[in-house]
Amino acid sequence: MREFVYLDEVSLRSLLSSQTGEVTDTRSEQHVEGSQINTENAVGFKAPGFSKADFGSRYQTSNSSTLQTSRKATVQSWFGELHRIDGLRLVEPGHERAAAADEAELLAIKDKSTLVAAGDLQRGALVEFRVRLRADPIFHLGTMMTEFAGIADETPEMFGESGALRQLAAFMPINRMLQRFLAGLIPIRCEALEHIVAEIGGVEYIVRKDSVAGLALAGRPLEIVGVTEHLAYWKDLRRVLFSDAEFTILGRVARTGLQDTWTAIKLGDLFRVVAPDFDEQIATASKIPFGRSGGGTSVNVNELALRHALNVYRDLLLAKSGSTLSVDQGDRLAMEIERLLPRASSATGQRSAFQVVHDTLAADTASMIDAGEDSLMRQQARNESGLSLFPALSNATVTIGGNEAVEEQATPARLLDVEVVAIYW
Repeated sequence: MREFVYLDEVSLRSLLSSQTGEVTDTRSEQHVEGSQINTENAVGFKAPGFSKADFGSRYQTSNSSTLQTSRKATVQSWFGELHRIDGLRLVEPGHERAAAADEAELLAIKDKSTLVAAGDLQRGALVEFRVRLRADPIFHLGTMMTEFAGIADETPEMFGESGALRQLAAFMPINRMLQRFLAGLIPIRCEALEHIVAEIGGVEYIVRKDSVAGLALAGRPLEIVGVTEHLAYWKDLRRVLFSDAEFTILGRVARTGLQDTWTAIKLGDLFRVVAPDFDEQIATASKIPFGRSGGGTSVNVNELALRHALNVYRDLLLAKSGSTLSVDQGDRLAMEIERLLPRASSATGQRSAFQVVHDTLAADTASMIDAGEDSLMRQQARNESGLSLFPALSNATVTIGGNEAVEEQATPARLLDVEVVAIYW
C-alpha cells in the first residue's frame, strides 16, 4: 500500500526510459459508425407580372457514434516498475540487521544499504531513505510570516498592542523578495531515521543505526536536503511539511559525497558577486528566534553587530588614510557610534550609520577614500561583525546573564544533497 505525497513525473519517466528503453503511455481502440441522408426538393412558379421564382430546400441529417477506449498507465505503475528493478538503488530502507561485534566485522559488510562510504555517493546515484520530513527553516519562516500577515490584515486588533504589526510591515518586503528568490521551489531538510554518519579509520560512512548499536562510534546525524516543486505535491503542503511526519524519500545524489553546508536559495549564486555572503546571511537569519525571555539583560543582536561593524569600519578607514584621531575625537566618535545603534533595525538605517562615520572621519582627518575601496571596507566590516543585510529577519533580542541553563549545541549534521524524485509512505 504505497501512497504518494510528492512525485516528479518528468524525472520518473526519464529514469524508467533509461532502464527499459520505452514507457507505455496509452492504449487506444476506436470504432466509428456513420450514416448520412440527403433530401433535396425544388419548386418553381411564375405569377402574372412577375418573373419566375424558384424555392428549394435541402435537409441533411447525419448520425455517427464513436467509441474510444483508453487505458492509461498511471505514474504510480511507472514508479512500481522502476522500483522493482534490482540493483538500481545504491541505498534502500528496511535492511534490518544485527549489530556488528566490532569495526572489522562492520567494515566487512558488503550491503551498501547498511554501510556505504561517503565517496561512493557519486552524483547521479539513486538512493532511498526513511526520513522525518520537514521544510527548510527558510520556507518555514516565510510561510509563517505570510500567515501572520494574513491574520493581522483580517484582525489587526489582535496585534496592535504588541507592536507586531510594525515588525510584520518591516518583514513583508523581504519575505516577498525571498519568495522570488525561491522561484517556486520548496526546500526540504529531512532527518534520516535509520542511518547516521560515522567515521571509521579516517573515512566517513553512512551506516544503519542498528548495525553500530554496540560500537563506541561517535555518530553524527544525517540530513537529506533538496528542493521540490510545488506542483508536484499530491497533498496539501500543510499536512506534510510542518508535522514531522515519517516518509520514504527517493532521490538522485546532486553533489558527490556529504556536505557541511547547503543553501535553499538557488538564486543566491546569481547575487554572489555583489553580496558574497547573501545566502549564508539568509540561512542564519531564518534560525534566529524572534525573542527570548529570561532573568538577565536583553540586548539586540543587530545593535551589537552594528557597533562592531562601525568600529571595524573606523579602523579600516584610519589605516587606509594613514591618519589617527586625538583622544577627544576618538571619544566623540565613540559616543556617535552609540547614538547610531538604533539604526540597526533597517538596511537604510545601517547605510546611513556607515555614512555618518565616514563623514565624521573625513572631517576630522581631512582625508578622502575612493568609493570602490569604501564599499569593500564596509563589506569587510559586515563580514567580520556578522551584521545582517536583512535586519528585519534577525531583529531579535537575546538574554545575557539569566538563570536559564545554556543548552549545549547539538552535533552538526552531515548533509546529503539530492534531486527528489518521490516522497511516499
